Amino acid sequence: MIDPDWALFHMQRALWDPVDPRQLGSLHPELQFRVNGEVYRFSSERTLRQFMKTPTKWCGTVRDPVTGRRFNPSRRPPEAYWIGGPYFFESESTKARFVDDPRRYEIIRRM
Repeated sequence: MIDPDWALFHMQRALWDPVDPRQLGSLHPELQFRVNGEVYRFSSERTLRQFMKTPTKWCGTVRDPVTGRRFNPSRRPPEAYWIGGPYFFESESTKARFVDDPRRYEIIRRM
């Protein structure tokens, strides 16, 4: 059984708007965006648009869907768009493997 205090603490951390961390992200579907299958939540349309222009600036550490390794994407990492948002990769070779069979590697998080 999960300790409720622990769960609330971590849930609260996950709900901060990544562009404006002073604000809580919304649970409203129109204020959510996916990067590498992970859900990011925003307090306003303004911060969502800002995030969407340069997600690598705001998303922090992501997991390469092919290798499973966590990394910080550079300004121009290998990228592919798949249902719901962009996926960033450690290398062109992992991007190529993903593009060949995206359903095998896609990460699905419920919003």
